Amino acid sequence: MSVTERPLQTPCEWCGRAVAQPPTGRLLRYCDRSCRQRAYEARTAKRRLQDDVDTGRVRAQPAERIVERVVRAKYPSTAAGWEKALDELRAQLADGRIGPWNAPRIDRAIAAVDEQLQAIETAAVPRPRPSRETFAVDQPPAAAAVPFAGERLAVIEARIAAAGGTLSTTLEHLAGDVGIGVDELRQAMLEFERLGFLAARRRGTVVPVDELAVHSRFELCSI
Repeated sequence: MSVTERPLQTPCEWCGRAVAQPPTGRLLRYCDRSCRQRAYEARTAKRRLQDDVDTGRVRAQPAERIVERVVRAKYPSTAAGWEKALDELRAQLADGRIGPWNAPRIDRAIAAVDEQLQAIETAAVPRPRPSRETFAVDQPPAAAAVPFAGERLAVIEARIAAAGGTLSTTLEHLAGDVGIGVDELRQAMLEFERLGFLAARRRGTVVPVDELAVHSRFELCSI
């Protein structure tokens, strides 16, 4: 008597799922063509990689990574910003951070700026200066009676004078004194700053009005 055994089911050699075996013929190793192809790729991948390395199609050591970094200087965009930058230049010249051998180069640059400023002043059409009404220091005008720019400037100057020449305030508080919104106050102060009437400072350093936060305290003074 002869006894033979034939498996009825085996696991797929790639994915492990059950493979039903036929009653006769070669045993199936994979459940479908996809698993057969993936198993073939896995078997031959190492050999193909080594062949590519040997023929130079693939580098054994990757190329060096090269990065170019470009740093662009950020220049001020307002008169107050340039005033702050020039004040910093003065400080660096005074304490020696910029050596005296750089003085001729800086002098030429400043001379060119001065020449351009003179050309602008010569060609510029004089702008009308907002009226400055005079109010008693101890009796500043009511906020409701300040609808125009000149009168707003007068109210702010009255507050500055009442504070002894330097007013410590915030945009929110000053807007309440003048009787207008914070955004409207900021626009008015930007115009006054541009015309050279007022300057905002923080710890002695000029700060552009458009950089002031609503609740940030600053010192306001007339120029």
